[in-house]
Amino acid sequence: MDDGITIRPLREADAEAVVELYAKAAAVEPRLGPVTLPQWSQFLKLPQNRGGRDFRVAERDGVLCGLAESSLRDQGAHHSRFLKIVVAPEMRRYRIGLALFDEVLAIDADPGLTVQTLVSSDWPAGMAFVAAFGFVHVESEIGMKCVEPLQPARTLAAARATIEQVSDVTACAGEVARIHNAAYASDAAFRLYSPEEMAQVLTESEVWIASEDGQMSGFCLTESERNSMWIESVAVDPVRQGRGLGQLLVYRVLAAHDVSIEHPCWLNVSSRNAPALKIYRRLGFRPQHETCRFSATRGELIAARERRFQ
Repeated sequence: MDDGITIRPLREADAEAVVELYAKAAAVEPRLGPVTLPQWSQFLKLPQNRGGRDFRVAERDGVLCGLAESSLRDQGAHHSRFLKIVVAPEMRRYRIGLALFDEVLAIDADPGLTVQTLVSSDWPAGMAFVAAFGFVHVESEIGMKCVEPLQPARTLAAARATIEQVSDVTACAGEVARIHNAAYASDAAFRLYSPEEMAQVLTESEVWIASEDGQMSGFCLTESERNSMWIESVAVDPVRQGRGLGQLLVYRVLAAHDVSIEHPCWLNVSSRNAPALKIYRRLGFRPQHETCRFSATRGELIAARERRFQ
């Protein structure tokens, strides 16, 4: 690595430089960004990111030229570290990504700790990087888009459900956390949330819930952008799945937002979640792109690092 490049922890004052870095990277690899200042601030507030405490940046002559986002996710029985590295296009021949990678690996001590990363299937440089370290492809996130919502068949259970947008998100945070933790427990990207952590997440989202007999059965979290919307998360209590509640909940959200060609809805779903993929297709969502999730233990990555990069 160039002797003029230094690696240090992220600082609050780096926000504007990070946004500029993402803009440069997105000009070459659109899947990387861009990111706005409000989005970056919101991202740092997520519980697993802990204000960016484990993030690292690379600087050259006082200019930020690389970033490693590193979050530690509580998955119940164990923890996993999620890693994302962004380097300015003009600086990609200086082993900055490798130096940031080393800094993140040095944060933990457990060789068995799982490390995950996401790479767009159409990003050759990213795919080459994970291949060099022996990461294993464990699943993909399928990006789906809806421009014409299709109304689902109305089941008896769905007909009895009450679906509404929630104004007081703190009042439902405990139930949302409970359903989330139960519904997503087997997912590779699972993150266990306490009621307090979920309350923090919900303050940045529009929250819709489906209830039966006064008991919450499912939820849908959305975020609006200028010309589109995102469904960030959808879950139905496992004991109440398979009865059409999830389909009706998502359809009501799509209808409330007037989803159309001019105002589409986007979401990501795991390639391993066949039931969800089927439901979204029935609602009018169509696959647009694939982002691959890779995984390896910290010990495996260190061994690959020593073999390939001396």
